[in-house]
Amino acid sequence: MRTLLLLLLSSLSLAATAPTTAPPSPAAILGRWQTADKMGIIQIYQQQNQFFGKIAGPAEPSRRDEHNPNPKLRGRELLGTVILQNFRFDGARTWDNGTIYDPNNGKTYSCTLKLRDANTLEVRGYVGISLLGRTEVWTRLP
Repeated sequence: MRTLLLLLLSSLSLAATAPTTAPPSPAAILGRWQTADKMGIIQIYQQQNQFFGKIAGPAEPSRRDEHNPNPKLRGRELLGTVILQNFRFDGARTWDNGTIYDPNNGKTYSCTLKLRDANTLEVRGYVGISLLGRTEVWTRLP
Protein backbone atom coordinates (compact mmCIF):
# COMPACT_ATOMS: atom_id res chain seq x y z
CA MET A 1 0.00 0.00 0.00
CA ARG A 2 2.84 2.36 0.90
CA THR A 3 4.57 1.58 -2.42
CA LEU A 4 1.37 2.31 -4.31
CA LEU A 5 1.00 5.64 -2.51
CA LEU A 6 4.62 6.59 -3.33
CA LEU A 7 4.10 5.66 -6.97
CA LEU A 8 0.93 7.73 -7.15
CA LEU A 9 2.59 10.77 -5.55
CA SER A 10 5.58 10.46 -7.89
CA SER A 11 3.29 10.36 -10.91
CA LEU A 12 1.40 13.42 -9.73
CA SER A 13 4.59 15.39 -9.14
CA LEU A 14 5.89 14.50 -12.61
CA ALA A 15 2.60 15.53 -14.17
CA ALA A 16 2.65 18.81 -12.27
CA THR A 17 6.18 19.67 -13.46
CA ALA A 18 5.74 18.48 -17.05
CA PRO A 19 5.93 21.37 -19.50
CA THR A 20 2.63 22.29 -21.05
CA THR A 21 2.38 23.74 -24.50
CA ALA A 22 -0.38 26.24 -24.94
CA PRO A 23 -2.20 26.02 -28.24
CA PRO A 24 -1.18 28.72 -30.71
CA SER A 25 -3.31 31.77 -31.32
CA PRO A 26 -5.39 31.83 -34.52
CA ALA A 27 -2.88 34.31 -35.97
CA ALA A 28 0.05 31.88 -35.58
CA ILE A 29 0.04 30.97 -39.29
CA LEU A 30 0.10 34.55 -40.56
CA GLY A 31 3.17 35.43 -42.61
CA ARG A 32 5.22 34.24 -45.55
CA TRP A 33 5.77 30.52 -46.18
CA GLN A 34 8.16 28.74 -48.58
CA THR A 35 6.48 25.86 -50.41
CA ALA A 36 7.92 22.35 -50.23
CA ASP A 37 9.39 22.50 -53.74
CA LYS A 38 11.01 25.90 -52.97
CA MET A 39 9.31 27.29 -56.09
CA GLY A 40 6.77 29.52 -54.38
CA ILE A 41 6.18 31.89 -51.50
CA ILE A 42 2.69 32.05 -50.03
CA GLN A 43 1.53 35.01 -47.94
CA ILE A 44 -1.08 33.85 -45.40
CA TYR A 45 -3.37 36.60 -44.14
CA GLN A 46 -6.58 36.95 -42.17
CA GLN A 47 -9.91 38.53 -43.13
CA GLN A 48 -12.28 38.66 -40.16
CA ASN A 49 -12.18 35.11 -38.71
CA GLN A 50 -11.03 33.34 -41.89
CA PHE A 51 -7.55 32.77 -43.30
CA PHE A 52 -6.37 33.01 -46.91
CA GLY A 53 -3.10 32.66 -48.79
CA LYS A 54 -1.88 34.24 -52.01
CA ILE A 55 1.15 33.69 -54.21
CA ALA A 56 3.68 36.32 -53.15
CA GLY A 57 6.67 35.11 -55.18
CA PRO A 58 8.84 34.12 -56.88
CA ALA A 59 6.44 33.37 -59.77
CA GLU A 60 7.58 35.13 -62.90
CA PRO A 61 5.31 38.07 -63.71
CA SER A 62 4.72 36.60 -67.15
CA ARG A 63 3.41 33.27 -65.80
CA ARG A 64 -0.33 33.00 -66.28
CA ASP A 65 -3.06 30.84 -64.75
CA GLU A 66 -3.29 28.83 -67.97
CA HIS A 67 -4.84 25.70 -66.40
CA ASN A 68 -7.73 27.50 -64.71
CA PRO A 69 -11.06 25.81 -65.49
CA ASN A 70 -12.58 29.26 -66.05
CA PRO A 71 -11.39 30.44 -69.49
CA LYS A 72 -11.78 34.09 -68.41
CA LEU A 73 -9.16 33.60 -65.67
CA ARG A 74 -6.53 31.83 -67.79
CA GLY A 75 -4.86 35.11 -68.68
CA ARG A 76 -4.41 36.39 -65.12
CA GLU A 77 -0.96 36.53 -63.56
CA LEU A 78 -0.23 33.90 -60.93
CA LEU A 79 1.58 36.41 -58.73
CA GLY A 80 -1.08 37.65 -56.30
CA THR A 81 -3.49 34.78 -57.00
CA VAL A 82 -5.32 33.57 -53.88
CA ILE A 83 -4.74 29.81 -53.59
CA LEU A 84 -5.78 29.20 -49.95
CA GLN A 85 -9.35 30.14 -49.08
CA ASN A 86 -11.80 30.14 -46.17
CA PHE A 87 -9.77 28.43 -43.43
CA ARG A 88 -11.02 28.55 -39.85
CA PHE A 89 -8.97 27.95 -36.72
CA ASP A 90 -10.17 24.90 -34.76
CA GLY A 91 -8.79 25.96 -31.37
CA ALA A 92 -5.81 23.60 -31.40
CA ARG A 93 -3.07 23.60 -34.05
CA THR A 94 -5.28 23.15 -37.11
CA TRP A 95 -6.99 25.44 -39.59
CA ASP A 96 -9.57 23.55 -41.63
CA ASN A 97 -12.67 23.70 -43.83
CA GLY A 98 -10.66 25.54 -46.47
CA THR A 99 -9.58 24.89 -50.03
CA ILE A 100 -6.32 25.01 -51.94
CA TYR A 101 -6.04 25.82 -55.64
CA ASP A 102 -3.25 24.11 -57.59
CA PRO A 103 -2.28 26.37 -60.50
CA ASN A 104 -0.24 23.54 -62.06
CA ASN A 105 -3.42 21.63 -62.96
CA GLY A 106 -6.23 24.13 -62.34
CA LYS A 107 -7.90 21.99 -59.68
CA THR A 108 -9.19 23.01 -56.26
CA TYR A 109 -8.98 20.60 -53.33
CA SER A 110 -10.27 20.48 -49.77
CA CYS A 111 -7.43 21.38 -47.44
CA THR A 112 -6.28 21.37 -43.83
CA LEU A 113 -3.38 23.38 -42.42
CA LYS A 114 -1.59 22.11 -39.32
CA LEU A 115 1.12 24.01 -37.46
CA ARG A 116 3.82 21.52 -36.38
CA ASP A 117 5.85 24.24 -34.70
CA ALA A 118 6.29 27.99 -35.11
CA ASN A 119 8.15 27.58 -38.42
CA THR A 120 6.68 24.41 -39.95
CA LEU A 121 3.26 24.12 -41.58
CA GLU A 122 1.72 20.89 -42.88
CA VAL A 123 -0.55 21.53 -45.85
CA ARG A 124 -2.85 18.59 -46.70
CA GLY A 125 -4.88 18.77 -49.90
CA TYR A 126 -7.42 16.04 -50.57
CA VAL A 127 -10.49 14.95 -52.51
CA GLY A 128 -13.45 13.76 -50.46
CA ILE A 129 -11.80 12.43 -47.32
CA SER A 130 -8.43 13.40 -45.91
CA LEU A 131 -7.05 9.88 -46.46
CA LEU A 132 -7.18 10.50 -50.22
CA GLY A 133 -4.69 13.31 -50.38
CA ARG A 134 -1.16 14.59 -50.21
CA THR A 135 0.71 16.50 -47.53
CA GLU A 136 3.40 19.08 -48.15
CA VAL A 137 5.53 20.78 -45.51
CA TRP A 138 6.03 24.52 -45.83
CA THR A 139 8.67 26.52 -43.97
CA ARG A 140 8.15 29.99 -42.51
CA LEU A 141 10.26 32.75 -44.03
CA PRO A 142 11.71 35.57 -41.91
